[in-house]
Amino acid sequence: PEVAVDMETGKVTVEKFTMSVDCGTIINKLVVEGQVYGALAQGIGLALTEDFEDLSKHTSLVKCGIPQIKDVPDDLVLHFEETPRPEGPYGASGVGEGPLAAPHPAILNAIFNATGARITKIPATPDVVKAALDALK
Repeated sequence: PEVAVDMETGKVTVEKFTMSVDCGTIINKLVVEGQVYGALAQGIGLALTEDFEDLSKHTSLVKCGIPQIKDVPDDLVLHFEETPRPEGPYGASGVGEGPLAAPHPAILNAIFNATGARITKIPATPDVVKAALDALK
């Protein structure tokens, strides 16, 4: 991912995300792409905004930080590698959860690459990022 970090506020914006996926033989590419795009959006939320800890405050999808369309960049690039799985139907494998394993740690690493601040707590809300930036001084 490529991120922009506002050094004054700690606000992080994902500007581009490239992902490589191997889910075996692709039988229905549109469905596979939909799953991966969904995983990227969910991963952005996990990394930057989703918080369910305060049940009195987080009472709606918006208040819980579920990503909205403005939070997901238009610049999403998917690369598919097809390694047929002998035990899968027609060589296919699952694509539901695998793509969700990488986006949030990748975003935290992108923040580190951009700023030198290592974020170890998610979500990396502006206050968390700002505190990490201030700790570098």
